[in-house]
Amino acid sequence: MGKKLFFFIIIPFFLIILFVRFSPVIFAESDTIVVTEDIVNVREKPGTTYTIITQIRKGETYEIKNEKDGWYEIKLPSGKKGWVANWLAQEQKSTSNINAGMVTADHLNIRSEPNLSGSVIGNLQMGDDVVILDHKEDWYEIEFSSGPAWVSSAYIETIAPNQPASNNISGQEKHYISPLYDGTNIRKKPTLKSGIIGQASSKDVYRVLEKDGDWIKIEFDSGKKGYIASWIVSKTNKVPAKTKANSKTIVIDPGHGGRDEGAAGANGTLEKGLTMNASLLLSEKLTTAGFNVVLTRSSDDYVSLQDRAELAYIENADVFISLHFDSIEDSTVHGHTTYYYYDSEMKLADTVHNHISNAINISDRGVRYGDYYVLRENQQPSLLLELGYLSNPAEEEIIKTNTYMDKITTAIEKGLVEYFSGN
Repeated sequence: MGKKLFFFIIIPFFLIILFVRFSPVIFAESDTIVVTEDIVNVREKPGTTYTIITQIRKGETYEIKNEKDGWYEIKLPSGKKGWVANWLAQEQKSTSNINAGMVTADHLNIRSEPNLSGSVIGNLQMGDDVVILDHKEDWYEIEFSSGPAWVSSAYIETIAPNQPASNNISGQEKHYISPLYDGTNIRKKPTLKSGIIGQASSKDVYRVLEKDGDWIKIEFDSGKKGYIASWIVSKTNKVPAKTKANSKTIVIDPGHGGRDEGAAGANGTLEKGLTMNASLLLSEKLTTAGFNVVLTRSSDDYVSLQDRAELAYIENADVFISLHFDSIEDSTVHGHTTYYYYDSEMKLADTVHNHISNAINISDRGVRYGDYYVLRENQQPSLLLELGYLSNPAEEEIIKTNTYMDKITTAIEKGLVEYFSGN
């Protein structure tokens, strides 16, 4: 009897271990996507070369069944399953399994990996809200539009699921406010006894960063932060003028990807990685400036030249920008170059190129005509930027630094803002 009892206890326990070890990861039932583009193709398998089985439309919601290589497998109303690209939809995570958090640092870098060596792909300000997806040692993985993103957990105040945030505006509560009177005081701290650091008129519009009792924290004058009394402001559906003016669609094309590694630097740096890092950082800056941004790829995937140019047409892009880093056998050649194909794109090319030249300390190789597929076959205004030579050892070391990435992406953003403000 003892042996039989041992047998019946051991077998179920062994089966439990097998189930835990080998059962697949399953999404919660409430994990869904919302379609963000007007018409999106649903394909038989995850990739742009596979058969289109149907089309779905903007605003529609579908349950996620699986995720692979930048694609979501979804369940259709018919019961069938299909795949959609993750850059054409927004994932809605189950709030029952996710913690919210609030940034407690004045400036917090978002990194591509959970360590200080990870590339900086964006930043957060004090009072910003985050959705925490996972944690690893002293880092939190957070929800971010362009893919995996990590922040130091030391500067995040967590909020338990379903617990209301006391001092911040989160989720759908985020809004803009406008003062009721001209000359409204902006104070350094949330009290009437605090010093006045600025004034606002009734025509001004500000995004709410944080609530502190009866005071609202705002950003003004290009980065300054201060408080306005909540009893002398009103909510508004308007957005700041600089955001509304830039409601243009920019398609950013990170050159190469997947099996196409692009150029290899003198010290081994791969072009496809640099173009991805630069594109993610540029995407973050353009989005903050009010542009609608679309990436031709958001991870290390191969995308054909035809699909890259076609996406610009599908998105009705106001500008298509392809980012690259140059290479040549002569390791002494250095500098950055801007290419265009059609004469109508020369003003755009000159404007963006001049901002880049003013921002960085490498040679200016000028604005040139370039017979590249993504320019020639593109029906939207387009540029191809070669942002330095990986084949030059000294320039390679400069190119791969965070400082250089920050400078070139800021320069491109400023160039686009100037271009559209003049059109």
